Amino acid sequence: MIIHGTGCCLIDFLYAPVDFTSPSFNAARSRAKGDRGLSPGRLVFAEDLEAYIAQPYVRVLTEISGGIPAVSYNLGGPSVVSLAHVAQMFQGQSHRVRFFGSRGSDETGYLLEQALARLPFDGSQLLVKEGLTARTDVLSDPQYDGGHGERTFIHLPGIASLVYPEELDAPFFDAHIIAFGGTALLPPLHEGLTELLKKARKNDAVTVVNLVYDYRSEREFPGQKWKLGLLDDAYPAIDVLIADRDEATKTAGCPTIEAAAAWFLAQGTGAVILTQGAQPVWFAAGKGIFAPQELSSLPVCAGINQARSRRSELRGDTTGCGDNFAGGILAAIAEQMASAPRGTLDLREACIPAIVAGGFACFTLGGVFYESWPGEKREYLAPYMEGYRKQLG
Repeated sequence: MIIHGTGCCLIDFLYAPVDFTSPSFNAARSRAKGDRGLSPGRLVFAEDLEAYIAQPYVRVLTEISGGIPAVSYNLGGPSVVSLAHVAQMFQGQSHRVRFFGSRGSDETGYLLEQALARLPFDGSQLLVKEGLTARTDVLSDPQYDGGHGERTFIHLPGIASLVYPEELDAPFFDAHIIAFGGTALLPPLHEGLTELLKKARKNDAVTVVNLVYDYRSEREFPGQKWKLGLLDDAYPAIDVLIADRDEATKTAGCPTIEAAAAWFLAQGTGAVILTQGAQPVWFAAGKGIFAPQELSSLPVCAGINQARSRRSELRGDTTGCGDNFAGGILAAIAEQMASAPRGTLDLREACIPAIVAGGFACFTLGGVFYESWPGEKREYLAPYMEGYRKQLG
């Protein structure tokens, strides 16, 4: 099984702990929808934050972080993080995972290349362009939301805004599964998503789309429905759509997660999987690679929550939880497709390892778990998988 993916890939610079109740954070905090201030769990662009608080971004970051340097940097982005999980799950097996992305010509670009080299991809293809590599400064408050933790993202897009659909050449489409993650942070790819999906489908590939909060749309058209594809017509070419509650309701233009799921299926999407952080995951399928599935839900993994509450060394942050969840879905699809025909795959069964993978990301700062030996992540996930299946009865 060959899995290819593209979309958001960057370096996350992690600042932790940051107090989201501090005076400096509150001074930059959003007070009205679309005002471009900071909001826990949300992304803002550095240039917008500068305009909002009327100070240079470097000074804003210094004040909010208390002047501490980044505690670490990590590979980030909904596309590459989800694919990294898939690659780690399939080490030593015949499945091959490859990432297609871009980087700038700066030092951050070299950090990105080094980070990719530490992961078991079957090669990666990076477009190198003059300019700055996309980066995100991640402010993490582990005590936020009653100890569940939360993060705020400040994004500097760099050359990611200059990556175009036509730059994805023929080898990208030579795969059984093709995933697009977080394309809202790469405007040209996002607007060209419909044609990219159709091209993947023409090559008989299964298509998976993992959404990200579309801050550009929210900034430019506050309160309006977000588009997926230039003409908002990407849905019939999507086999599996993954989103969180806000991404789903704003993209569908519906008030509830249930209504959003029904809307996506009515547009021709094959299956939809919607997360809610620490709340249950909802999923449904119509026609497509999965057997029909009425809207249902599964709880989060209690064993992971219990481990975090008992062991302080396992209290990371929620960065990358949704991305690892998407990776769990991709891996489950690949596993099921290796032994079952399309149209018969089990959506509920695909969500089970994804929920464990998403929860496991809370044990680390940053979305990517770097293994010390091949198969380490699989080994760590195994007891939580066993416990979660017992939880589900």
